[in-house]
Amino acid sequence: MEALLAKMSLRELRLALLGLGAVVTSAVVVGVLVPKAKALGVARQTIAELEASAEDGSALQDRLLEEDARIKDLRHRLHGDMANLPAKQVEAYIIGRLQTASWGNNVELVGVEPATGERVQSFQEMLFNVRLNGRYDDLYRWLWDVRNDLGYIVIKEYRLVREDDDDAEPLLGADLSLASYRSIE
Repeated sequence: MEALLAKMSLRELRLALLGLGAVVTSAVVVGVLVPKAKALGVARQTIAELEASAEDGSALQDRLLEEDARIKDLRHRLHGDMANLPAKQVEAYIIGRLQTASWGNNVELVGVEPATGERVQSFQEMLFNVRLNGRYDDLYRWLWDVRNDLGYIVIKEYRLVREDDDDAEPLLGADLSLASYRSIE
């Protein structure tokens, strides 16, 4: 490095430092200022829409209905059908849905053990340690049905163990740790 610096003239060194400064400045502008400018543009557009709708109440009402529908859709995507259940009924509801998915997919639900998880930001984690027996395809369909029925479910742990010696379609034992999240209100 010292040999390279010794070969460079003072003018070349200044130009290299100036180029490096330009690259760093460009990175800061692109990384920090551009997203802030976009957010400011969106905020200004929203303010303009609200000011325009203040004159026409029906446009504001339509916008509020759209936003309400969007919030309901997001809540359903997060919580599934249990979005409107009281907290005390959520556990029983989830266990019932796990059993329904088992019956529909030829999977034996051996056991479900509910547990309280940790708090993640504004959500309470509900854990369910589940033991299943079934064929691979049946277990896959069971997981798919549970995902569709219960909304946002995370599989925190998953373990498959072979339960028999049938090489064509072995019976598998699955140990799962499922996590469901409910907003703390």
